[in-house]
Amino acid sequence: MYKSNEIDIRPRKGASQAAFKKDNYWMNQTQVETSPWYEWDTKVFNYHDKPTQVLSGYESFNKDLRDYLQTSTLHGLRYIGERKLTWFERFEIDRIMYKSNEIDIRPRKGASQAAFKKDKPTQVLSGYESFNKDLRDYLQTSTLHGLRYIGERKLTWFERFFWLAAFCCSVICAAFFILNVYHKWRSSPMIVSINPENMHLQDLPFPAITVCNVNQAKKSVAERNSLDKKLLNSLCGTQRDADIFEDDIAESANWDYTRSFLINVTQPCNEMLAMCLWDSRSMNCQDLFNAQLTDEGLCCTFNVVHRDNMFRNPRDLNDLNLTFPSPSVDWTPEGGYPADAPPDGFPWKPKGIGTNHGLTLVLDANIAEYYCASTKSMGFKILLHNPTETPNIAKIGEIYGPGIEARVAIQPRILDAQPSLKDIDVKKRLCLFSSEKELVFYRTYTLRNCEMECEARSMLDRCKCVLYYMPNSEASCDECLPACNEIAFFERLSTAPLNKALIGQYSTILLNRTPDYFT
Repeated sequence: MYKSNEIDIRPRKGASQAAFKKDNYWMNQTQVETSPWYEWDTKVFNYHDKPTQVLSGYESFNKDLRDYLQTSTLHGLRYIGERKLTWFERFEIDRIMYKSNEIDIRPRKGASQAAFKKDKPTQVLSGYESFNKDLRDYLQTSTLHGLRYIGERKLTWFERFFWLAAFCCSVICAAFFILNVYHKWRSSPMIVSINPENMHLQDLPFPAITVCNVNQAKKSVAERNSLDKKLLNSLCGTQRDADIFEDDIAESANWDYTRSFLINVTQPCNEMLAMCLWDSRSMNCQDLFNAQLTDEGLCCTFNVVHRDNMFRNPRDLNDLNLTFPSPSVDWTPEGGYPADAPPDGFPWKPKGIGTNHGLTLVLDANIAEYYCASTKSMGFKILLHNPTETPNIAKIGEIYGPGIEARVAIQPRILDAQPSLKDIDVKKRLCLFSSEKELVFYRTYTLRNCEMECEARSMLDRCKCVLYYMPNSEASCDECLPACNEIAFFERLSTAPLNKALIGQYSTILLNRTPDYFT
């Protein structure tokens, strides 16, 4: 199948078969055998057995490799196995890499090699002609689509120009898309992708849960004296003639008084929380929930870190009963739980998956005491949030009406940044590590905590005061960016009305309320 460069040994014309066998060439006399060949009858001799030369393993492999290189269709390999080329020419194969269309001049059969070398013409090309020839050979042998048609002499100039224009357009389009990708990488060198590694439940905390009654004041408490009523109407936005009471309110109402007033007039946690189950175990709601001042008023919060771990200079609020059933640990979204944290340290970790391992609450809206609601409905606002953040429940809290059963599926979203991102400029990565920016009174940097300080700063500049639920008298911040390491919780809510026929079976849990109470 392959053309061999080996010498074919055969008897001379007129020589006998015996003389041929006697004078035949033997490369290795000890390794010679005969094998059946083919019959070749001529007028001169007739033989049936031809001597076979047995090669060593290395020689056989070298011969097969050389035959493969000379017959290979891969461009350039046949020159590597060409014996007529010097070793330097084989390594400089790029000079003869392209197949030429020139006529291959070789000696006629029977002509001597010396006469051929003497009479062989040598074509000397100029620099331009040599470049033109090399360019034409490159175009005809290039694998880039369309280039071989540009160098095809059989095509008209119009056809060749069309292929040249098409190739240039392809290059321009490719360069355009490459530049867009490059500029996108320069402006935002970060890649946000889903982490293929699973995270164990014990590596993240159970979300903090804040529950607020949309009724910001109990009617029986708000109507005790005129000053409280005037202040409450002003805070609720229902005061029609504010100028009449402005002097009285200014004399008696300051931030401390306002905070104390909100604590006293709002529904307390022991009245709001009728029953609490954690991991299917009945627990005292007063041990699980703490009162917290938010933008919705006084609310009840579960699984939030201690104030010492949340604020830099926390103020002791003696009028708030703060209790923690377990020691609070310094958990942060970036650092996680400390290595020496106890297994039951606050914030608590989820015990498992499903409603049996979560938190179950029975809430009492106390509709008869509604006086000043933040919405036009009745019920509660509930928010799942980071345990190190002050909840923004007034804006993004979910409303739950009375007389329903609600189930909330928690979906955590964890943003985890590699430490190598610190080498990228903040303006390009658009996020901050905790060590890169310290807030005034929050210990942990998050986007929500930074926005809280910005709101306080804006109010301080305009009104010379800050929000009543802020832990300091002043605040300042620059530009707020998301934290590079954050954790957020999203809920998937499903609700259904309570079955009035079964309310009697749970009278103890529902505080002996009648079915009409839940309509």
